[in-house]
Amino acid sequence: MREMTVREASQKFLELIAVAERGETIVVTKNGKPVAKIAPPTLDRTSDPEWRSAFAALKKSLRSKRRSGYPLGVITEDDKYGA
Repeated sequence: MREMTVREASQKFLELIAVAERGETIVVTKNGKPVAKIAPPTLDRTSDPEWRSAFAALKKSLRSKRRSGYPLGVITEDDKYGA
């Protein structure tokens, strides 16, 4: 993984994009602290560990929420289209 300052990234933007196209990830820093990550897109995001952890957190959050609303039961074709 390559690091680059904000100034370098700004001055060498086209090179930065070319590096990402080749599959490399670049971390952009400001005052020595990471502020952005430029990476090639993943074809299957389920293999991305960051995506998997965010998805797991979302599922856990949704399970903890109280159910609300009125239970409708089964919706028939007549209900949908008013036959």
